[in-house]
Amino acid sequence: MSRHHTTGIDPDNDEAIVDVCYGYDTVPGFKSGYFFQVYSRDPDIIRESPDGEGIIIEEGLLDGIDSNRLTILFHRYKCKLYDLSNDIDLYNALKLP
Repeated sequence: MSRHHTTGIDPDNDEAIVDVCYGYDTVPGFKSGYFFQVYSRDPDIIRESPDGEGIIIEEGLLDGIDSNRLTILFHRYKCKLYDLSNDIDLYNALKLP
């Protein structure tokens, strides 16, 4: 499993900073692939969310998404890219310049 943390901008509210986790995971009995999770920092959203964590988006955690979908989500949420030199496969999957 690779898991990276970064920040992004909520496309529904261009001023809201969100926390983002993304990477690649293999879960026995499920489809391997990339995952992308977005967490709100808004206390009201966190309090009202069923999970208590404020998850806005959770894609691919158990069923995996492909690199194209990961790239679309990464750009949609205007994620900041941190050093991925230790995870070159993920860097290549994001199709970044």
